[in-house]
Order: sequence, then structure tokens, then C-alpha cells
Amino acid sequence: MTREEFCKYHWEYFLVLERDLMEIERFVSFDLGDNILYTNNSCNDYGNSQCFSNEFIKQYQSICSEIDVILKTICKEFDKNSSANDMCKYTTEILKEWPGIVKQRVLMKDIELQPFINWKITPYNSPDWWTPYNKVKHDRISNYKEANLKNVLNSLAALYILEQYLAKYIGDRDSVYDVPNDISKLFEMINYKTQRKVIGKNAYEINEDDIDEIFKDF
Repeated sequence: MTREEFCKYHWEYFLVLERDLMEIERFVSFDLGDNILYTNNSCNDYGNSQCFSNEFIKQYQSICSEIDVILKTICKEFDKNSSANDMCKYTTEILKEWPGIVKQRVLMKDIELQPFINWKITPYNSPDWWTPYNKVKHDRISNYKEANLKNVLNSLAALYILEQYLAKYIGDRDSVYDVPNDISKLFEMINYKTQRKVIGKNAYEINEDDIDEIFKDF
């Protein structure tokens, strides 16, 4: 996959999903209270984290379906003969290549999310929002409340991280820009370094290489 293909087939769709979710903030504040990470700690303030709706069901399924697609794409980029086609197999292949992704945090306004915090190969554990998604997908009547703000926000944050990691992987491999071609309006990576920084649609911060190129003939 080239960077252009990544931007066309993955990043542009992420931005569509992001815009859809951000429209909901007009009606439901993205306030998770203390219920931010997936831990066993009790919360004093749940904010809107457990808010659920039919719209969240739709978006939750769309986001996680795209996560399944991009996980498969990533495994194919690692190994064109990869047969990974479920979360257990994705976990083994991706965490061996990117073990640090489980610690990756993203900033959403003043909230730090860590959507892969409990993702493990051994003992196997899928991302915390993945099992609830499958419950909603296969038994919506019994599990519709799992399509809540916390799970939707964390799954979209997870997709954002995967997109950033894939963009960097392609950029490093092919010696091209190692970031997508536009910014997220909702998320920002924390403690994550790239050669380039995108600041708008097809707009990038100038770096030392650019300066050297500009003045090479002077």
C-alpha cells in the first residue's frame, strides 16, 4: 500500500467517522467524568460515559468494522502472506511488531485516552471496547447499552492510533511523508514522534530538510 492509497482508502474514511461523531457533541457533551480508562477502579463521576443511543450503535459498529479492516491491512503490510482475520490473530502479529502501542495515549481536549491499555498476547486479551462491540453486533437487544459514549470514543481513538502508526510505517518504509495528509479535529497523539507534522489538508510544518532544499543552490 502506498501513502496515497492509505490516505484515500483509510484516512479519508476515518475523517468521515470522526465528523459523524463530533456532530453528536451538540447534544451530548464528551464528558467521561472519572470513567476514562478501562480499570477496576470505582468512579465517583461517570459523566456521560454510559450514555447510549441508536446513533451510538450505528457509529460503534461502523468504527469497529473499520478497525477490523485496518488491522487486516496492517498485518498484510507486515507480511503479504498474512492470513490474520480475527482479533486474536491480529493481536499476535501487531503486538509483536508494535508492542508499544498498548501504552500509546491520545489527547481528546483535556482527556487522555489509552484505548489499548489492556491489549495482550499472553494471556490473550482483546482491547476492552472490542468484546462489547461484538456483543452489540451479535445480540443487540441484550447489549445495546454497551454502545455508550465511553466505548465509542475509545474505539475511535484506537482507530486514530492505528491510522497514525500505519502512516508512519509506510512513510519510514518508503521514505515518504510519515503522517496522514490532514489533521484530526478531535485527537492528538501524545509522546509520538514523526519526521513530519501535518497542520492542515496537504499542509505540513517546514523542517530542516525543506530549508536545506530551498537553499541548496545558493
